[in-house]
Amino acid sequence: MPPSSQSLVFAVSPIIILLVVVVVPASAHLHSFSSRTHNHDGSQNATSLHVHARLGIGHFFRHIRPDVALSRQFVQAHNAVRRQLNLPLLTWDRDLARYARRWATRRLFDCQMIHSYGPYGENIFWGGHDHWTAAQAVESWIDEAQFYNPNTNECTPGEKCGHYTQVVWRDTLRVGCARMRCLSGDIFVVCEYDPPGNVDNQNPFGKVFDDFSNPDSPSLDIPIF
Repeated sequence: MPPSSQSLVFAVSPIIILLVVVVVPASAHLHSFSSRTHNHDGSQNATSLHVHARLGIGHFFRHIRPDVALSRQFVQAHNAVRRQLNLPLLTWDRDLARYARRWATRRLFDCQMIHSYGPYGENIFWGGHDHWTAAQAVESWIDEAQFYNPNTNECTPGEKCGHYTQVVWRDTLRVGCARMRCLSGDIFVVCEYDPPGNVDNQNPFGKVFDDFSNPDSPSLDIPIF
């Protein structure tokens, strides 16, 4: 998904949500965080990307719960890109999924893009109304591949790529995610990664790409998804 040029912020009281149907522009927000990371653009805050899509009609509320089909969607979406890059495939981790569900549940009333700042790598996503699937959330992170240069380990100036680098981080082996329908009808998605990625001064694809000052260092062509 191409990033939008504007960021939309909505502040809706939970009390109002219980009384009326709130119509908002359809949009999606993404953030990535790792407990040991910096952003590829040099800042210390979580990266963000804003995406627009068509409006969907949401249900009012659904309790979050473990779902085998949902976990399969998350894992398959991650491993589709990792397989193309010959990276170790991720496995589903119940502890990470439990952590993700706890955090997603805390976002039930506000659906705000807030990180847990826990011990894991973390990507979060917000989608306006309820049509966003697990695969679509992960694919929106993967779309940032076009903004990442593995030979310099940097994002395109003015763009974000930290969600993508976490998805394809070689040393990350386990993932656990949750998808929450907030009281507003919007979707909140969070994925936890262990070991966490986006570590300072490291490249997601391994040590062979660490020495960017060496002109003889190998280059890597990243597929644009």
